[in-house]
Amino acid sequence: MSKNHSKRFLKQRSGICALVSMLALTIALDGSSAMAAGSPQDSGTDAGKSSESDRIATLEKRLSEVLGVVDALRQEVARLKAQKGAGAGAPAGTDLARRIDALSEQVASTDARLDEIEDIAIETDEKVGSRALARVFNADSLDIGGFLHTAATLVDGKQNTEASFNRLTFELLARAKLSQNWSVFVAQAFIRESGINYTDPAARLDPNFNVVSKTPLVIATANYHHSDLLNLEIGRFITPHGIINIEHFPAILLDPEQPQFLRPFGGQTIFANFMNGLKLSGQTFAGFGGKGTLGYAAYAASFVGNSDHFNYGGRLFYRFGDTGFTLGANVGGGKRAGTGTQYWLAGGDLLYDKGPVLWKTELFATDEDAGGNRLAFYTQPAFRLDDQWTAFYRFDFLDDGSGRGDRTEHAVGITFKPDPDIHLRLIARRDHFQAALGLPKANAENYQFSATFSF
Repeated sequence: MSKNHSKRFLKQRSGICALVSMLALTIALDGSSAMAAGSPQDSGTDAGKSSESDRIATLEKRLSEVLGVVDALRQEVARLKAQKGAGAGAPAGTDLARRIDALSEQVASTDARLDEIEDIAIETDEKVGSRALARVFNADSLDIGGFLHTAATLVDGKQNTEASFNRLTFELLARAKLSQNWSVFVAQAFIRESGINYTDPAARLDPNFNVVSKTPLVIATANYHHSDLLNLEIGRFITPHGIINIEHFPAILLDPEQPQFLRPFGGQTIFANFMNGLKLSGQTFAGFGGKGTLGYAAYAASFVGNSDHFNYGGRLFYRFGDTGFTLGANVGGGKRAGTGTQYWLAGGDLLYDKGPVLWKTELFATDEDAGGNRLAFYTQPAFRLDDQWTAFYRFDFLDDGSGRGDRTEHAVGITFKPDPDIHLRLIARRDHFQAALGLPKANAENYQFSATFSF
C-alpha cells in the first residue's frame, strides 16, 4: 500500500468510527491485548525462536478474536440504544443511562487516542516506509554514533621527501543505558595508519612511512553512576591524566597528532593512553559562589603492553568558576612495558578556555628506577577567529629518557568547521632532533591536511 493510500485509509472513518473505536477500546480494556506481545523483551526472545510467518499467523488469530469481541460490543451498543429509545422517559440517573454515558465517554476518549496514534503511524511510515528497524534487546535505550578521520601528510627530511595518505580511522561509538544507574560504552575502531618514522639512526635524516592496519577495541566500559560525586568504570578506559589524552577523540582536537609524550598512540612513553581495570571519578561544586568545580579521577589497572603488573594514579582538578581557568594535578606509578621496572609520575596541567582564547599546557616528569628519567612539556595557545575558524600554535618538548637526544616540535595550524560535525585542518610542523649517541643533529618538516566527519 502506498504512503498516500495508507494516509487516506487512516483518515477516512465513517460515522463515529464504530469498528475502529471499539477495537481500540477492547484493547484498552483487556490487559492481555495484542500490544503485550510486542514488548522489547518478548521481541528479543521470539526473534530467535519463531519465523516471520509464525508471528503473522499469531497476529491474524489475535485479530480474529478481537473482531469477534468488537462485533459483540457493537450488538450491545445497538441493544442499549434501542432500550434507551424505548424508555425515553427514564430518569437520567438510572443504571441504563449511566452505562450508556460511561460507554460514550470511553468511545470519545478512545477516538482522541486514535487520532494521536494515526499521526504517529503516518509520521513513522513517512520516515521508515518498508525498511527494517533496529531493535534493542534488553537496554532501556541505545545511542549510536561515530566518526571518520583521514589525513594526508608530506614529510621533508634532509635526504628525502615522502608523502602518504597516512591516516584512515573509522570508529563506531555506542552507549546502552541498562537501568537508572548502569550503562555500557564501547568504541570500536578500524584503522589504517602510520606515524612518520624518525626512529632508526638514518630515519631522522631520511623519514618514511610504514602503514599498518588494525582493529582495536579502543574503549569498552561498564559504568555505574551513583551520583555526580561517585562514578565507577570497569573495563578499558582512557587514562585520566592531563587534558588532551582525556579529550582523545579527533573531532574535538585542533591537532589530531597528539603531543609527543602521547606517541606512539597506544604506547607508554610517559604513561599509557589506555588502561584495563577500574576507575573512580566524580565532581562537585565548590567555591566561587557555587560556580567553581572540584573533580577527581583515580584508577588501578593494567597496561595492555605490560598486563602482568598494575599501574595506578589519578588526577585532581579545580575549575575556577566562570574565569575560564582549570588547574589539574596528576600522580601515578607502576611498571614499564618490556623492562618491568618501577616508575613514578608527577605532572600538572592548566587550561584557559573563555571567549576566543583556548590555551592548553601540560608538564609531566617521571622517576625511573632503571634510570633515564623522562620529561615532557607542551603549551598550545589557540584563537577562535569566529565560530568556524581557529588558529593555533604548539611548542612541544620531549626527553624520553632513551639517551637518543631531546626532541622539540613546533606546530602551526588553522582549522575550519563548515558544519559542526565536520572538522578540516591544515598544519605545518618542524621537528628538531638533538645529537646524541653518534646520532646527528637533524631537522625535518611535515605538512598535513586532515578531516574528521562525525555522526
